[in-house]
Amino acid sequence: MATDRNAQLRNIIAGYNDSIRLSDAKALIGVLFVAIMMGTVVQYRDLYPAYLTLPILLPPFMFIFVNLLVSVYPRFPRAGRSRFPIRRRMQPDDFDFLLDTRDEEETLPERCAMFSRILWWKNITLQLAYVASMASIVAAGILLFLARG
Repeated sequence: MATDRNAQLRNIIAGYNDSIRLSDAKALIGVLFVAIMMGTVVQYRDLYPAYLTLPILLPPFMFIFVNLLVSVYPRFPRAGRSRFPIRRRMQPDDFDFLLDTRDEEETLPERCAMFSRILWWKNITLQLAYVASMASIVAAGILLFLARG
């Protein structure tokens, strides 16, 4: 029964890890496009109506940009692990890591909970950025439509 539970936890951890990597890829692509769009908006600020100044145009971009960067920011705890030794005189034996399977099996539920929490925060920040971008597009469309009238 314990091996089935551990296998299930390892499968869940692998799924969380894949989802976290996909979320990071989405956020990095979003950061790139937001930076390009923000540069274009700043470049053509003279062509906008008088009521669309930079203090009105940039906050949505900055909010989206910060949310995407927070989504990518690593939140993996590093306490209690000595995976990479840093010493003055290294020997090849210093890089031999013996895996303690009993210790690893005890930490599986904690790692699963950690990955779950990381993925939850990534999804929240990505959803906030998405909702803010859609609301900004609608607001910009309405404001530019009103300027024509």
